[in-house]
Amino acid sequence: MKNQGIHFFSVRGRYFAYHIDSTACVELDSLASQWLPAVVEGATPPLPEALIGRYSPEAVDACAEQCCDLLARGPFSKSLPPYEHHQQQELLAATLHISHQCNLACRYCYADTGSFGKDRKLMKKEVVFKALDFVFAQARKGGELNIGFFGGEPILNYRGICEGVKYARNCAARFGNKVSFSLTSNATLLTEDIMKMLSSEKFSLIFSLDGPPEIHDRMRQTRSGAATQARVLQNVLDYQRQFGDEFTVRGTFTAITPEFSQQVVYLNEQGFKNVSVEPAQLDPSHPGAIVTPEQIAQIKEEYEHLAEIFLAWFDQGSYLHFFHFDDCLRRLLKPRPKYTECGAGGGFIAIIPDGRIFPCFEAVMEDRNCIGHIDSGFDPVKRAVFQRMYVGAKDTCRSCWLKHACGGGCHAFNIRYNGTIDKPYEPQCEFLRHRHMTSAWLLSEINARGKEAVERLQGYLGIRSAGKSGQ
Repeated sequence: MKNQGIHFFSVRGRYFAYHIDSTACVELDSLASQWLPAVVEGATPPLPEALIGRYSPEAVDACAEQCCDLLARGPFSKSLPPYEHHQQQELLAATLHISHQCNLACRYCYADTGSFGKDRKLMKKEVVFKALDFVFAQARKGGELNIGFFGGEPILNYRGICEGVKYARNCAARFGNKVSFSLTSNATLLTEDIMKMLSSEKFSLIFSLDGPPEIHDRMRQTRSGAATQARVLQNVLDYQRQFGDEFTVRGTFTAITPEFSQQVVYLNEQGFKNVSVEPAQLDPSHPGAIVTPEQIAQIKEEYEHLAEIFLAWFDQGSYLHFFHFDDCLRRLLKPRPKYTECGAGGGFIAIIPDGRIFPCFEAVMEDRNCIGHIDSGFDPVKRAVFQRMYVGAKDTCRSCWLKHACGGGCHAFNIRYNGTIDKPYEPQCEFLRHRHMTSAWLLSEINARGKEAVERLQGYLGIRSAGKSGQ
């Protein structure tokens, strides 16, 4: 590849060309998989005579025409306007670390079992109110604003959540904003009254559940070492039965529990419609960290195995809900470049119990990430470090073919594991690239099943327009 901005890859005998800027992806047949790279490289003639001799003249002519059309008039011909990064000033979302306490002691917890390396305490009422005053004052007047509650285990400060919701409603009325709420919980403390409140306030919910007991209870225990899977599963099923399935169940896997396809299948078998199972982000010295080439290769194989399961379910008329495949498939069907992973430090912030401000809920672990205090406001210099970050500001990302589908990775992970915000965490990059390639293979398999299969997939993914797929 020279200057065409095209990346070529193959998965399980299928060949693909990926346009880096537009994120469009097309499948190539065996001839095109040799012809198009040669054209992009500027070879003249594109293929040796002996190789062309393996194909009929008609096939060679058709291939040449299609490749030229792809480059001259197709999705690979589109040049994007130059991207100009603007530093977001107005807040769109804020997470309150309502609790720096937790009733669990998960073996892979990066947050020091809920304290984030700080004092184990709950956010006081006056801090909740002052934090919300600060957030609404920094938000766009009349705009939408999401208030998240996080921990630790946020329900340990349920009273603070309720007071925060009521106060935020008042702030929204005063400032003319539309406010919404979100919460991440281990689900061990859910009661019927708590469930009713979460449902009535239309909370966006993430419940942590690692799958079957033999995996969940190995990793997610109480502080006294007791199992939690049965209680968590029952509580989440009760919520689903009474209030619907508009929530996400999130699992975590590690080097100790690498066969995560079991977790995904189990959570789907419970009837959950939004499932995410992700690698734990751990210090390389942690026994559960996935860092060696052998460990990374095993996880890649597991993604491919999960794609086979997805396809088997699809052929039977069912859907295997898995966020990372669903997201990649949407992007392949509806290509759209993105330039940053998130708005951490710009449109999105987190506030901890002592009133300090951090770029996001993940970045709270490191004190050096602090960008201000609700009493004194933002430190503009420290905030700008995060505001200015986008994929073009990271040297490693600029040379990565997936940069405009990824957006540059998690700022907090970069700092935690590499010591700098502009160097992505490589294991995460490896998984992102492999998930995208595996999803391309998965979509090609569904494409091979015909138009009706593609339309069924689009319906499942919530893509309204049948149109042409990205392949």
